[in-house]
Amino acid sequence: MTTSADIREAAAEAAPATAPATIPATIPAAIPAAVRARVPVTLSRVRDRSADLITFHRLPDPGEHFAVLVPATPGDTAPPLVRLHSECLTGDVLGSARCDCGPQLDEALRRIADHGGAVLYLRQEGRGIGLYNKLDTYVLQSQDHDTFAANRMIGRGDDERDYAAAAAMLHALGLTRIRLLTNNPDKVRELRTHGIEITEVIPTGVYVTAENSRYLSAKAELAGHTLALLQEAAA
Repeated sequence: MTTSADIREAAAEAAPATAPATIPATIPAAIPAAVRARVPVTLSRVRDRSADLITFHRLPDPGEHFAVLVPATPGDTAPPLVRLHSECLTGDVLGSARCDCGPQLDEALRRIADHGGAVLYLRQEGRGIGLYNKLDTYVLQSQDHDTFAANRMIGRGDDERDYAAAAAMLHALGLTRIRLLTNNPDKVRELRTHGIEITEVIPTGVYVTAENSRYLSAKAELAGHTLALLQEAAA
């Protein structure tokens, strides 16, 4: 996100060396994101309800992020339920048991089918490092390194995701007061920083398999994800 300090610094660099930079008294706000297209579809994964697939102009990064928007059921006055879901081809499409992404996506779609709301599908594969790098870290995880250590071993950050685009999408949709479906405190902090009011944080289920139990433990112990039921679910 471009800040006032960034703009002032750029203006100072562009000014002639013989004259001080002139900074306007007010700095125009960045042009907000806007809806590009709305495509109505019937989705079997939301119980054959009609939903809109929505794309956007002017998001703050080049990812082709999109929203799945389901209207609220009549009489439901609660703030819309929103899930920020980072792309996981292996889990979402192939049903990999190495993570809990696929079951979390299914849960989010079921819940918005009941109550209305949106899933924002964010193209941030592998916590932002990409598919090939994610699969490289799987090799290291198979050698007894946790998911975050494996990222660092290939020269990447623990979590390279950013949720500015998600906030811009919500503003463009008029969804600035929401209930957030997440176990990740980073999503809560970042959305609030970008002007989204979160009235309630609702944890997702815990989907433990023999292959992902260590991965889930690392998320809880090292990244602060709210997986308090991990031990009971694994029992």
